[in-house]
Amino acid sequence: MFRNYIKIAWRNLWKSKTFSIVNITGLAVGIAGVLLITFHIRNELSYEEGFEKADRIYRVTYETTGEDSRHWAATAPPLVPALQQALPQIEAGVRLHRLFPYQLFSYTSPAGEVKRFEEKGGFFANEEVISTFDLPFATGDPATALKSANTIILSEAMAKKYFGTADPMGKTITDDRARLPLLVTGVVKEFSFPSHFQFDYLVSMPTIERYIDKQSMENIGWAGFYNYVLLRKDATPAQVEAALPGFATKFYAPSGDSEEKILATQHLHLQRIRDIHLHSKLEKEMYPNSDITYIYIFAVAAIFILLVATVNFINISTALAFNRMKEIGLRKVVGGTRGQLLRQFLGESLLVTLLSTAVAVLLFKIIIPYYTNVAAGGFVFDSMLTIPNLAIVALLVLGIALLAGLYPAWFVARFNPVVSLKGKRLAGSPVNVVRKGLIVFQFTVSVFMIFGTMIVYRQMQLFHHQDLGFNKDQVVAVTMYDQMREKYGVLADEMEKNSNIASFSIISTLPGERFGNYSASPLHRKEQDQLPENSRMLWSDDKLLTTLGIQLKEGRAFRSQFPEIKNHEFILNEAAVKAYRLQNPVGEAFIAEGDTGTVVGVVKDFNFASLHAGVEPLVIQYNPYRINYMLVKVKGGSLPATIGFLESRVRSVAPSSKFSYSFLDENLDKLYVTENRMSQVFNGFAALSIFISCLGLFGLSAYSAKLRVKEVGVRKVLGASVGSVAFLLSRDFLLLVLIAITVSLPLAWWVMDRWLGVFAYRITIGWEVPVLAAFAALLLAVVTISFQAVKTALLNPVKNLRAD
Repeated sequence: MFRNYIKIAWRNLWKSKTFSIVNITGLAVGIAGVLLITFHIRNELSYEEGFEKADRIYRVTYETTGEDSRHWAATAPPLVPALQQALPQIEAGVRLHRLFPYQLFSYTSPAGEVKRFEEKGGFFANEEVISTFDLPFATGDPATALKSANTIILSEAMAKKYFGTADPMGKTITDDRARLPLLVTGVVKEFSFPSHFQFDYLVSMPTIERYIDKQSMENIGWAGFYNYVLLRKDATPAQVEAALPGFATKFYAPSGDSEEKILATQHLHLQRIRDIHLHSKLEKEMYPNSDITYIYIFAVAAIFILLVATVNFINISTALAFNRMKEIGLRKVVGGTRGQLLRQFLGESLLVTLLSTAVAVLLFKIIIPYYTNVAAGGFVFDSMLTIPNLAIVALLVLGIALLAGLYPAWFVARFNPVVSLKGKRLAGSPVNVVRKGLIVFQFTVSVFMIFGTMIVYRQMQLFHHQDLGFNKDQVVAVTMYDQMREKYGVLADEMEKNSNIASFSIISTLPGERFGNYSASPLHRKEQDQLPENSRMLWSDDKLLTTLGIQLKEGRAFRSQFPEIKNHEFILNEAAVKAYRLQNPVGEAFIAEGDTGTVVGVVKDFNFASLHAGVEPLVIQYNPYRINYMLVKVKGGSLPATIGFLESRVRSVAPSSKFSYSFLDENLDKLYVTENRMSQVFNGFAALSIFISCLGLFGLSAYSAKLRVKEVGVRKVLGASVGSVAFLLSRDFLLLVLIAITVSLPLAWWVMDRWLGVFAYRITIGWEVPVLAAFAALLLAVVTISFQAVKTALLNPVKNLRAD
């Protein structure tokens, strides 16, 4: 019996080749899209799952409430030791401190060859990090690797970069900035799972004494460390959370605040490490995190694509069922039961689904490299070949087969055998209403996708082309290492001679990077004013405003005091003037980070951070010694030559430094990498949804034209034009598309307006967006339908009238 079912199913597929190809292609594309989304979501949800103790590891975060409310991912250096001493529920504590983001490391081989690299992914770490996170060592002793001072453990990738295939154990890497040799005591394998805790190297915590003074290490107000705690197996996070307020009153007591004020304004929290990647966007995150919102968006997209592809199958299957009415009637007459018919048509559905899945897996393998590049998917095809993943695919196949085949099977099983044997088409059958409803659903999704794609694209254009209040184009940012700082005067003289350089400046932090939050306020402030005690700060020289084209609102720019700073000068942005409630800011006495001076100017607000948020108060202080970058504004058309010039001068003036540069506009674009990826992925899935919908519409229009071929012949014999016949065949489908547009546009408008609401700077949804979305959907439908309609209308009427 089963063999007979398969044979009949195969014959029917072969008999209706065009519709079989439409069915299989639509399902295959849909399944491939769903597989991509499913494994992407699974990858995003699998962060930290490889850490054996993940359910007991928590990051300690710090929240301040009041005039300047913030929630910090980083906390004070002495926090973990104090927690371990105070709370018995804590089994171990991990302390991580990021080295300056741009370290310069070198290795000199026995033959005298020097390899020098800029390193960005390193931390100081106490030895408990190894046992808490169960770091997988390739070489080295985990028990002692981070115990002694001046030791370092490397990732496998970093070890290969410096030492190639040679054994790195016992070799020395030199931190050129600190002029400190670091002994390699271990190599850690790459994690086999995604994690927010990514590093290229870890330097032992005892080494930190060479970098940070004791006073800073004991500073309870400095959010400089990432602190984690490992709870004991018999402890609960609720117990620790309950004890944290009491602990905080003692820990922050040296600040001089009363117990009541500490309880009201300073709060410590436990954050599950599993929640960091998708649920955490705190101040000073270790790395930019993703967002659970986009997981929901992708999940909804997967459901829509699956439903659209399934709708195609249902529509075409029910349409083709009419061609098999005599077969079904015969089966019923000779004793075929409803159950047998159900099994036969479900079996045919399963066969089509299996064929579609085979094609989908091939498409999946082809697309994965591109998808991973765009969406940072983090998986390869081989990772799919595991029992859990294959189980997902099997469930997906069975689910689609049931979803797509159940209604056609049920519909066929209910055919009246007498009517079936007569071969009537049942034009008034309720299935036609269902089919029309499914077409409306398909195009409702497609119009939504078109609308959403347009809105996301426009918002991305705003991010990349919004006037930030300064000039970011043609600006090269060169990292300043120690020898370059020492020889900056010589470098400056060289740049003054180059006619391709319009201006240059030195700066502590690049726009787009995180600006630190430091103590800053008017000197003569009143306690009752409750003014902010901290502000974002930037240090620079006298040429900053000219180089970046920042507009001065009042006062003056800095005056050069190089090489000796005699008077501390500050420039505030408009947001800082408002926050500090300064009526006449120019000339106001000001203190920041212990330096007392005068406000000499006010600049118009400019977006030094992401457009996700508004402009925060900013204090700029003149200090050409507290800088990390040199900004070079290059005249148009001379960028490559100028970069070559800069590199040659840096190599000659500061040979022990490394010439490292980036473009300011590209750095700013990186702020929107999550949205850019989401936009590209959304565009891809919108295209899939539209393609599948159009494919289904093509199949149904072809079937409809086939049914009406004699009618078309009669009309043409009676004088109907090709255009009128084509319109007649297209009219009903276009009406359904218009209904879909009417349903979809209000919903799409509401959803996308809610999405835009999370941005401080957002586009306005104008009338042209729904008009263009509707026009695009209609155009796609017309092109899809008209191909078959015109083809049928052009047929010889004599042949049409002879058609069976």
